[in-house]
Amino acid sequence: MKVTTSKSKNSESFYITQSYIDSNGRSTSKRIRKLGTLKELTETLGTDRDGTVEWAREQARLETENY
Repeated sequence: MKVTTSKSKNSESFYITQSYIDSNGRSTSKRIRKLGTLKELTETLGTDRDGTVEWAREQARLETENY
C-alpha cells in the first residue's frame, strides 16, 4: 500500500491506495482509506507538510501489515 495525494485549488488530500492486477491482467489501484486534508492533519498532528507525509507513510505501512 502507498500514500497518494490529490491536489485541488484550495486543498491537498492524503489517501492510502492499494495497487493490484485485475481479472483482465491490467494494473489498477483502489483507495483503501482517506487520511484527511493537509490542513486538518497539520493541525491535528502539530507538524508541517513533511511531518504529515511521514505520518501518512507510517499509516500505509501499518495498513500493509494488517492486510
